[in-house]
Amino acid sequence: MKIIFKCIAIVIFAILCGSCKNKTSKDTLEKYNQTLERIQTLEQLVSTTDFSTFSSQEIRKMYKIGNELFYDYNPMDLTPEQLSLCENLKERVNILRKEIIEKTNKEIANYLVCPYHETDHLMETTEMFPVYLLKGETLKIDVTATKPVIIKISDVNSRTLLKTISQKTTIQETIEIKNTAIYLVEINPNVPQYIDYKVYYNVSTMERLCNPIPIQTEQIECNKGDFGAKGIPGVEMRKCFEEPRKFTLRGQLKAAFSGSSKALVAVQIPAGATDILYSMRIATSESSRYSDGQFHDNLTRSYKRVKLLGLPLYERSNSNGLLNTLLDDNRPLREEDAYCNMYVFRNQSQAKQFQDGTKMASQLNYDVDYSTIGTQSCNGRIPVKGLKTIYLAFENERMRYTNYLWIEVEAVVPNTVYYRTKYSIK
Repeated sequence: MKIIFKCIAIVIFAILCGSCKNKTSKDTLEKYNQTLERIQTLEQLVSTTDFSTFSSQEIRKMYKIGNELFYDYNPMDLTPEQLSLCENLKERVNILRKEIIEKTNKEIANYLVCPYHETDHLMETTEMFPVYLLKGETLKIDVTATKPVIIKISDVNSRTLLKTISQKTTIQETIEIKNTAIYLVEINPNVPQYIDYKVYYNVSTMERLCNPIPIQTEQIECNKGDFGAKGIPGVEMRKCFEEPRKFTLRGQLKAAFSGSSKALVAVQIPAGATDILYSMRIATSESSRYSDGQFHDNLTRSYKRVKLLGLPLYERSNSNGLLNTLLDDNRPLREEDAYCNMYVFRNQSQAKQFQDGTKMASQLNYDVDYSTIGTQSCNGRIPVKGLKTIYLAFENERMRYTNYLWIEVEAVVPNTVYYRTKYSIK
């Protein structure tokens, strides 16, 4: 078979060269003789070759050869007899091209397109296999598993579930396609296991065999009841303060005469929240900045960017990844000379003693893990641990200088975000 295609390739090269426009009749006739000799060889190869013995790859090659078969000539300075010879050869090439295309199309029913196939594939979750099929074609599915699996076949365009096959280890299914559309085969392994699978289809034209239409996918947000909707753990950010809380922390010397070097704010936690995210800007000037009050909007924008890059996965037991990403995107600007202490109290009595000044912070039971001493402007995350109120306390230990604080707090409430895969042809 390789020898046949090698001979054909040589012939095609000569015929294509014969299509070049030549300046003299001598060149044209020389090309004519070369093409005639080779076209005779090709005609014999085609007439004596059994196309039904070709593999899918070989039949595609032959179809491509037929489509590219072409001969033309330069009639300049040719005699009527020479013109007739060249025109006859051109007609023979056209007839041969038509014969090759007809013979390849006749064999099309014997060939299948198999875009998805694998053996010993470790399948841990449901996998999707979209295919674009024309009316009259046939979709075939072969699956062999060690444990029962579930297979669903859907018409994506009409959003219709065509068939469900469940609790079988060996599946051979054939579906006649009644409408041109994108079809989706879902294989659910139930449990992680090794699976042999093949999703394939017959084709109705040689063009379909040579040029399978690729499917492109896009994850889009949808409603819970939409076709193909799948729930993904996500989060909702809720403001704990309508406006940023602003505090003035006087220096220790000034606080002895007026004002206070301390401040305390109670954060009310919405039901269902797992964490709070805070932004604390410390400055030596009481002037507000354009960024104050933008913490909620900035977190929301960052969350949307995360969703564009990939589905927003949030797990109660390991939420650091997503939340830290959001915080890293929204660090407040720091002033070198502005810093204070921040204490996290989970007990109202302890918080009140700090506020009243009856005890020093070092004598109180504050959350060491999430409190910070001598911190500059920053943001952070504090787990709620089921509490309805958390107290944030601040203290300026500097002797002379006043600090100004802007505090914004967001509650993180887990929710379920629904997505579906949008399929389309390129």
